[in-house]
Amino acid sequence: MTVLRASLDEIYVPIENELKDFHALLKKELASDDLLIDEINRHLLKMTGKFLRPALALLAAKSGDATRREAVDLAVAIELIHTATLVHDDIIDGSELRRNQPSLHSKWGREISIVAGDYLYAKAFLLLAGLKDARVSEAFARCAHVMCEGELKQIEKRNHFVMDEAEYLRIIHQKTAALFQAACMGGGYFSEASFGTIEGLGDYGFQLGMAFQIVDDCLDLTGETRSLGKAVGVDIHKNDVTLPLLYLFGDLGESEKRPIVEAIAGGDTAVFHRIQKLALENRSVEKAMERARAYADKAVGALDVLKPSACKDSLAQLAYYCLERKR
Repeated sequence: MTVLRASLDEIYVPIENELKDFHALLKKELASDDLLIDEINRHLLKMTGKFLRPALALLAAKSGDATRREAVDLAVAIELIHTATLVHDDIIDGSELRRNQPSLHSKWGREISIVAGDYLYAKAFLLLAGLKDARVSEAFARCAHVMCEGELKQIEKRNHFVMDEAEYLRIIHQKTAALFQAACMGGGYFSEASFGTIEGLGDYGFQLGMAFQIVDDCLDLTGETRSLGKAVGVDIHKNDVTLPLLYLFGDLGESEKRPIVEAIAGGDTAVFHRIQKLALENRSVEKAMERARAYADKAVGALDVLKPSACKDSLAQLAYYCLERKR
């Protein structure tokens, strides 16, 4: 299918009413009579992003015959799960910034932030438990399990700069693409779609999530803190293996690679700019972006299971928006 490029506002037009309900319910779910919880949650609302994952669920649901209430509840649960993962990620990574705001742990400390992330997970699963289709809550329970496995595997594989590319792809599937996949399938369950259509939506979400994470890895090398809303070079400083780094180390000789690996392991902050320069010279970022584009193309192809609609067009446009984003 021919896909026209569009801004996020244009992509979200078919679900603008649902998004209004989504924002109202998200604010309501995060309101609390407890002063500390309310203060934390109001801070979280300042840190909100593009709402890609809830939008995927809403677009998938509206591509069929979903009722707005069910789809909106699902979308809010997805955003709460995603936010919980960010809170915990920032603690693990020691990140001070999230979307140009102080991260929770830099403002309230590790203990409160860990429990705040758990609190968000609990709120999400309370919402999911109230949905009529039990397949949805089961799907997201599996998703949370897979995401935790992916995070544990990524931590285990830090400093493994000769990691097999297939293993890297398995990790980002678990850590990132699983939630995109569950969001699309969850919306599909509420659209009264056939099994084949739901599987197709899940494949779209998987392919999109893979593309999204690879682009994220590239932006960590090429982006700017101000536009990203978080520090750049975080993956290198915490010794996480990313696709552009795998490509770079695959191209370097042992004598070139060894001092870089030693500098990373030793916490040398100056090594980031050296790696950045080498990655651009060796086309490592370009090759990783080509891989991301291949995933985005497959995502659009997976939408063939849907009948023509504005929501289908928006899902296709989202695939290429994710490729071209700067944050």
